[in-house]
Amino acid sequence: MLMAAMLLSCASAFAQSGNTPAKGDVNEDGTVDVADIVNVIKIMKEGGGAVGEKTYYWYAGTNNGNAVTADNFTDVASRIPESEVPETGSITANGQFVYFVMPEAKHIESLTDGNGTAVEFTCTDVMGYHIYKTTDKINGSINYSVIQTVYYWYVGQNESDSYITSSNYQEIANQDAFDTKTINMTQGNYLYVVVPSDKSVTITDGGNVVTMNFYNTSTSAYNKANVSSTGTYIKPSDGSDYAINGYYLIRTRGTAAAAEKWTVTLTSNSN
Repeated sequence: MLMAAMLLSCASAFAQSGNTPAKGDVNEDGTVDVADIVNVIKIMKEGGGAVGEKTYYWYAGTNNGNAVTADNFTDVASRIPESEVPETGSITANGQFVYFVMPEAKHIESLTDGNGTAVEFTCTDVMGYHIYKTTDKINGSINYSVIQTVYYWYVGQNESDSYITSSNYQEIANQDAFDTKTINMTQGNYLYVVVPSDKSVTITDGGNVVTMNFYNTSTSAYNKANVSSTGTYIKPSDGSDYAINGYYLIRTRGTAAAAEKWTVTLTSNSN
């Protein structure tokens, strides 16, 4: 604010005569003053700029029977502040598909008809947004609830062999999603990884594969799992899985023997 005031003060010294507004005279009242700062802040806030709450596209409705797609969702949806994305609501349709547009940080928790029966839907992701569409055309009302999407990702090191467990990973694993990440290991530390269970994980120390253990809720410990020659986890043929609520908790089988770089690489899990 102080810097803005100084800049506007400087601009007022060079105010132009005639009908041409002075530089910095945002509200065009002929004077460059604090009122112009207020107007700049208002413009930035309404536009979702650096000042004020960020806005997102949001839509819930039938679009008058027309499809909502990746090509037109920005025209159909409205931009609203994130805090105004509704948590619940109801949509009425007369033989039409129902569509939803929301930022990927949100997702539909439930979609039900008037009897409380679940309504099936599909989802298309584009440009950081979810576009939902009911599988069938709707006659009547459907109720929806929207919640914040929580993702648990983590790569980090610790000397403890039980640093991350099934009881604390949600508090520790709060990093952004990644495809690859390199860690400067400290000698004597384990490397821990938390990722969604649809990912295969490979850890290398600059050429060699670093073996991994997976947290097993049955034993409340990190156990040796069925791992391929490339170091990626292979789900057992009996259908059992070390996934915990859709996530893998991974710890290297041994600690770093020296201060060196270890790289974690993720690929889609096809096993």
